[in-house]
This record gives sequence, structure tokens and C-alpha cells, in this order.
Amino acid sequence: MSSRPDPIPAEAYDTVYFTHECQGHEHFGEEGQLPPRLEKALAYAGPLQGKHVLDLGCGRGELMRHGVQQGATVVGIDYAPAALELAQQILPPKGARLVQADVTQLPFDDDTFDLVLALDLVEHLFAYQLDAMMAEVFRVLKPGGRLVAHTMPNLCYYRYVYPLYRLARRLRGQRLPKDPRDRSRHVHVNIQSVPMLRGYLDRAGFIAEVRLDNTQTFENEPSAMAKKLFRIMATTYPLAWVFCNDLFGIARKPEA
Repeated sequence: MSSRPDPIPAEAYDTVYFTHECQGHEHFGEEGQLPPRLEKALAYAGPLQGKHVLDLGCGRGELMRHGVQQGATVVGIDYAPAALELAQQILPPKGARLVQADVTQLPFDDDTFDLVLALDLVEHLFAYQLDAMMAEVFRVLKPGGRLVAHTMPNLCYYRYVYPLYRLARRLRGQRLPKDPRDRSRHVHVNIQSVPMLRGYLDRAGFIAEVRLDNTQTFENEPSAMAKKLFRIMATTYPLAWVFCNDLFGIARKPEA
């Protein structure tokens, strides 16, 4: 029997990671509109007013701040001290609470939260950790409560599109790593497909669906034509199954 891989150490997520590498770092500390992937996740979550919300892997705290501004009471957890220090800098004095904890062992009572958000976290957890996290989320959600998860990239994109994309970039003089994880410190250890993510949700007992829903702007593409082509491929089925990089899991805990 093979041994389980060790979790990624919290030290891998240092201040440099959150302020220079983690998506959205350019706008850290700024008030205003959230990135498209977070806006879409919140659209799936529904109104936040009066909700008790848990933000798993809260990172820099932008989503927590937005939740408080929308009238929610928000608890954010992260196991990286650097994340909690950054989040503390932008959170309002009331309505938000930070907890250092592991998402596989949530320090909360059963049936506590109306909504759990797990955005850009799934890909950082090994399979056994993700199963444990889903079970814990199911436990702490109130009956009828909702989980919204976002993960990227899409495994199908990594397998079938990235090699071609890498070749095209090389022909233009840009060298990309053979393993795309080299661009993310190798902290993306569990890249998902639609059936895979649905399986984790189903095993935990959720009533769930997984959607491919593009939020990418393709601003790094070399021309307006290339941007348009990628948008079409990322939003048109069946092409979206391999070209769309955003997976959203929307799940509900059954009523008691």
C-alpha cells in the first residue's frame, strides 16, 4: 500500500506568494470590484445579507471583506500565517474573524454555517485531504446550506491544450515549462476535471453539480483575434470541456 503524500507545508505560502504570485495580488488592498472568478462564485452563492459564511483558505482576505460589506458574518480560515497577517490588514473591525486551522479538521460545531466558500483551494489539496475537507464542510453546514467551490485549471486543458499552447509560444520566442505546475511552485497537486470534482462532492453526501464557466480574459494573448478565438473555444461546447479553465462546484447539504 502506497503511503499518503505529506501535505504542502504552510511555509510554501509565504508573503511573496500572496503578494507577487497568487492571482489578484496586483490589486491587494484596493477597494472595489472583485476578480471575475470571485464575482461569479458569489453569484452562485446567492445573497450574503444575514448569512453566516465560512471562507476556506481565505488567503489575503478580499472575499471576507466583501462578505462583511454585503451584510454577512464571515469566518476565514487559513493554515498559512502569512495569509492571516495580510488579511488582518484589510478586514473591518467587526463582522469578520480569522482562525488558523487545517481545512481537514474544522474547529467548528456541526450545522454552524449557511454558506461555505472554497475558492482556489481544491487544487492545493491531495485527494485524501480533499475528501476529508468535503466531509468536514458537510458537517459544519446547516441543513440546506450551500458550498461553492472554484478550481482551476481544468485537467483536460493541462493534458491536451497546454502542450500545443507551449509549442505555439515557443515558436514566438517564449519558453514555457514542460510541466505547467512549475509556474505555481508545484503547489497545484490535484488538478480537477468535471467528473472528478463531482465525485468528491457526491462522496461527501452533497446534492451537487459542477459547471465549466469561463472567467478568463486572455489578456496575455498577442492579438485581439487570438483573444476572441480563445473566448469562443472556452465558452462553446464541446470545446469548453478542454478549453475552459474554470470549474465551479455548487453543492447543497440536504435538509434534515
